[in-house]
Amino acid sequence: MDGCSSEPWCNVLDEGGSGLFFKPFQGAVGDEISVFFYQDLPAAPGAKYTLSGYAAGEANFCAFSNTNTPQPTVLFAVEFLDSANQVISSNTLDLVAAGLPDSGSGSMTLFTLPEATAPANTVTVRVGAYMLNAYSTTGSQSFFVDAFELVSQAPPGAPTITQQPENTTVSSGGTARFSVGISSPTAATYQWQFQGTNISDGGNISGATTSTLSVANASASDVGRYRVRVTNAGGSVVSGEATLALTDISFYPVVIITGKIGDTYRVDYTPTVEPTAWVPLSTNQLTTSPQMVIDASSPRSQTRFYRAVLLP
Repeated sequence: MDGCSSEPWCNVLDEGGSGLFFKPFQGAVGDEISVFFYQDLPAAPGAKYTLSGYAAGEANFCAFSNTNTPQPTVLFAVEFLDSANQVISSNTLDLVAAGLPDSGSGSMTLFTLPEATAPANTVTVRVGAYMLNAYSTTGSQSFFVDAFELVSQAPPGAPTITQQPENTTVSSGGTARFSVGISSPTAATYQWQFQGTNISDGGNISGATTSTLSVANASASDVGRYRVRVTNAGGSVVSGEATLALTDISFYPVVIITGKIGDTYRVDYTPTVEPTAWVPLSTNQLTTSPQMVIDASSPRSQTRFYRAVLLP
């Protein structure tokens, strides 16, 4: 079910950008649709968060009518989650009750959810917009949001980051280093994360619990986003993300075959859109479905088109 999409005609602030178009007409009375649009970010107990964003509906949007149970509702939300990814506190703003305009995307108005404080055991803050229990009416009936902004304030006494980690690019096999600076490093502890997950020393990783992380012998598996959580007696704060990139990484095409286990497929390629001849690449008996076939003979900038042929 297609519950929402990014569209340029519900953009508010960024020239050439897009806003989010919610589609209540995908639901029906008795088969309502709920859409949760959110982003999860690292958080710490005691930190304060304020979410704002633009929103509007159309005249026949179901949330403007109190004709069904459960009542259709649209919310801005700031929720706090624990280490088990369970919501431990939820803070919402009912947009209709707050005066949601009903003249379409051109009438989008700024709404701000009151400041929310992360409770004990918080590790994640979830922010976004929810459309709940929606259903189709008639005519113009959609809901729009755009231009979210989340303002955060670290817990009192928590570390203050004075130097953020910086993006790093190295050659394959090289060593990448990420560093963070804080105002009062005494008694502070560090925990580096890769793609949002804690990492530890071992293999090509060192300094995972210090102010400087080193990634030696960098390869494609190390490419991604790094950040660090810094903690002291007053609380914790998470740095901005820095990316590791490689200058000479090779990408290989992948053909994905879906079929019956045990069937055999030949993968062919051709360098032209309208081929006069196909070149066999490999013959593959499916041991799983879908199954990936990598063309390791075609790195970097070559252009190839592929087909999979079921063999008798």
